[in-house]
Amino acid sequence: MIYPSGWGNLGDEAILQATFHALRQRWPETELRAFTLHPARTAANHGVAAEPLTGVNRPLFCAPREEEPFPVRAARSIARRTRRVPLMGQVTRWASDWTADMVFEAKALARAWRWLRSADLLLASGGGQLDDVWGGAWSQPYALARWAWLAKRAGVPFAFLSVGYGGASTWLSRRLLRYAVEQATYCSVRDSGSRALTAQLGIKRDIPIVPDLAFALTCKAPWPRRRPGYEVGISPMTYLRPGSWPSEDAAEYQRLVGLWADLVTATVIDGNRVQLFVSAPEDMVAVNDVWDRLDETTRADTSINQATSPDSLLEFYRGVDMAISSRLHGVLLAMVAARPVLALSHERKVRTVMDDAGMSAFCADLTTASADETMAILRDLTDHLDSCGEGLRDYVANARASVVQQQELLPQLLKQIQ
Repeated sequence: MIYPSGWGNLGDEAILQATFHALRQRWPETELRAFTLHPARTAANHGVAAEPLTGVNRPLFCAPREEEPFPVRAARSIARRTRRVPLMGQVTRWASDWTADMVFEAKALARAWRWLRSADLLLASGGGQLDDVWGGAWSQPYALARWAWLAKRAGVPFAFLSVGYGGASTWLSRRLLRYAVEQATYCSVRDSGSRALTAQLGIKRDIPIVPDLAFALTCKAPWPRRRPGYEVGISPMTYLRPGSWPSEDAAEYQRLVGLWADLVTATVIDGNRVQLFVSAPEDMVAVNDVWDRLDETTRADTSINQATSPDSLLEFYRGVDMAISSRLHGVLLAMVAARPVLALSHERKVRTVMDDAGMSAFCADLTTASADETMAILRDLTDHLDSCGEGLRDYVANARASVVQQQELLPQLLKQIQ
């Protein structure tokens, strides 16, 4: 399985967990191998052998590397010694990065080919795989194209399962993504927007829509309410924070921190308790920034929860009455737990899942929403908790059934071993 993550995002972890579980249920003796951006974590979290997705590293799209061999160390040394020389310093730094990419990619290609020669099936399973936002054309688009090319030459079926389309900003990105999808034995996407955008690449094949693979996870019933007031989970995120997001806007990020802090304060004033939480570990920076803006009175009714796995996040949702989240799987996993959720959407995919779930009335645009507007939506959500919970249970049951039905296609994709 190839997947462009591994750094702890709980949505990505949920997709990996659901996929590995389905494969193990169908073929208990199967040998699984993952190619991700953090193989050591993937191996530890899921009990599979894991290797780097690609040897090419780009900003915000990179894997930890082994000890650098002599050619890379030599190029790094020259770059350090010439870093202050005008023009030459830039050239040698570029040359050292290029040398490292070439050396590590050659090693990664050799390992990938060695594994593919004995493989039966290659999956690009879930997540925003059709995307160049994180690192450009030489990040995920290149990774998908090179895996598709290798699989074709090894005679191994290659399939996309319930993937999302994020964006392709250049001709090269679009060409690489188109090649990967065209070479696949099977390709499904997770929503209608992804299908329309994938078709714009020039893809002529039929592309079925199958919901996000994380819908295959299950959660126990919510805990009963124990005291007056509501438990409200609020999940700030590092959207636009310099160094944390592909597009950066320090002033807008600080405004968003202020928005989340105002939401926490208003929720507590309404007589409720707030639990700040994250669905991606890097968002703890945003949680701490929000915490720093709260006064002592608000902090007394506010706590911080840091879930470290999809299961612990689902357990967290069992204990809240509703949630406010912006990340797709912060919203989606709340639905899996049948917890009503207000989405502060910053991307098409978040609004899409809210629309599909019949929750569009409880979705606002993160970049334009005010605290007063968001609190009005939250109070409306509070008045409809029971009906929203029932609706979400039905929606998730149907989505899960579609995901399970897609799993029945796996035997048809398998390579026939002679």
